[in-house]
Amino acid sequence: MKKAIKLVVSDLHLGRGPTFDDGVKNPYEDFWFDESFAEFIEYYTAGQYRDFNVELIINGDFVNLLQPDILIDGVTITEPDSMLMLQRVLNGHAVFFETLKQFMNQPEHQLSFIIGNHDQGFLWYSIEALLKSEISERIMFYPRSRSFDGIYIEHGNHYDMLNGFDVKEYSEKDFEGRRVLNIPWGSYFVMTFIYPRKKKIPYLDKIKPLRKYIRWGLLFDTVNTLKIVSRMVLFYFRNRFHRDPQRRKKFSINIEHIMESLRLNSLTEVAISILRHTNYRVVIFGHSHKAMHIELEGKEYINTGTWTEMINMNIENLGRHTRLNYALIDYRVNPVGVTLREWHGKHKIEEVSSF
Repeated sequence: MKKAIKLVVSDLHLGRGPTFDDGVKNPYEDFWFDESFAEFIEYYTAGQYRDFNVELIINGDFVNLLQPDILIDGVTITEPDSMLMLQRVLNGHAVFFETLKQFMNQPEHQLSFIIGNHDQGFLWYSIEALLKSEISERIMFYPRSRSFDGIYIEHGNHYDMLNGFDVKEYSEKDFEGRRVLNIPWGSYFVMTFIYPRKKKIPYLDKIKPLRKYIRWGLLFDTVNTLKIVSRMVLFYFRNRFHRDPQRRKKFSINIEHIMESLRLNSLTEVAISILRHTNYRVVIFGHSHKAMHIELEGKEYINTGTWTEMINMNIENLGRHTRLNYALIDYRVNPVGVTLREWHGKHKIEEVSSF
């Protein structure tokens, strides 16, 4: 029996750290669990798992490489821009990256990254090389998906027309002749609409589903909600008629397309279709930030959710939540077992109190 496990996490969204250089709290940071992550890795590489082959698969949106404050126009991302963004993340999460480095010091451990819409910059070779130099040259990168032993893993953004992009044509020349990332519509929205408003409304990008929040706001906070909606409409038209023809092309979509992209269940429908029409017995996605486990005729769909805070507007799970979900792929059983789990940490039994 093979002594091996694989761990799958997604949507960590590491930013430039909890504070700015002057010590002020960073309102744009979404990941606050460096120590919890270190404990998580320690648990699955010690004790009963000490001699195991362990692979950690980070399934998209590992880091936030959409940081408009360093960009000339807030949206055009060159290769040096992506390099600076990643360096900020490395500096801001020293504990996290030291954990990965120590993990990869063991030859029986493997680290794999599947690229998502927030870390599209890893498709630049120099950005991949920088991360390898910080952690290990043995890191593996997968531009879109990974499959093995009847299991299919993909971030999921490519089934969302607002956040999908061509992994082969990941860069393009802009109207000024610069080589830049060929980012999707959703990345424009994050950088030019969401990001500038996070300082005043830090939860704006954490609300799911957004359609229900807008409906609630129109009923109970009409004036402010109408302001947000009107600014969203203005954002669309500014880009739809932008002087850059590539940007205009990306915004040749209608409101129906936008609303379809905001549905939480659309990715579930894709996963079910894959299970029904292929030989895969397990599909693992991220992207939606909604952890779930669905069984279908002997097959399974797992979404590993996010390690960032969520504000859920669905009545059955209403409220603010942070759940450190992950998928455990266990080779000690046949067929290979796959379960969705939630990390709660190794709790202290006691501590010295001070009065």
